Amino acid sequence: MPHHQTAPVHQAGSYRAWDISGPDQIADLAWYCRVEHGQPEEHRLLPFCEPSLVIRRRFDRKGRTQDCRLLVSPAMPDGGQYAPEPGEEQIAVRLAPELMEATLGLRAAEYSDADRDLPRRLQLAFDRAISAAAMGVASNAMRELLRGLESANAAPDADRVTHAARMMRQSSGRISARNLAKASGVSSRHLRREFAERFGLSPRAMTRRLRLASAILEAEQHDRPEWAGIAAGHGFSDQAHM
Repeated sequence: MPHHQTAPVHQAGSYRAWDISGPDQIADLAWYCRVEHGQPEEHRLLPFCEPSLVIRRRFDRKGRTQDCRLLVSPAMPDGGQYAPEPGEEQIAVRLAPELMEATLGLRAAEYSDADRDLPRRLQLAFDRAISAAAMGVASNAMRELLRGLESANAAPDADRVTHAARMMRQSSGRISARNLAKASGVSSRHLRREFAERFGLSPRAMTRRLRLASAILEAEQHDRPEWAGIAAGHGFSDQAHM
């Protein structure tokens, strides 16, 4: 879907995902899913700690758009199974939770339980992407979605908690919460309080889920993954602990 990279980094059923990460970018992954009428499917969701900005389009059996809207889909830190509705297309980007509030005025913790619509001012900012999706041109919708994010991303100065969350995600959870607080110059208590308020997770919970997601992504690259070695390589004492 993204024009600069054709090979997805992950795929399952009709789901495809592409790496679009870069320094201080609000989004690090673009993903796409489309399920035709009469072709129900279910695929496994990998665990992830980041919400996604999603254009959800529903269409009839002739491909005509019935409904199209922009929303924030919550994180799925425990993974699970997902069965897209027949006649549904999703065009999305995964957001960096530590940058959501400064760039989009959204707090990740507010989107931890259920889908919620975006504030009206953001709906207006992404009207071009929604229009492209409604016309059934997914590639144009993705392009406009990314363009809208680029214009919104003013690269704000990072406070210490934002910096800590960025360090944690960049290390795939391999830095402990205690060392993270020390490196960020804040107390462990302050870091726990701020993480719970901003992201809906404690630092310890986020590091564990990031390590788990990274381990599963590694396992996806092998037909017969060696789980004990993967668990050890991602900081778990053994496979059962993972």
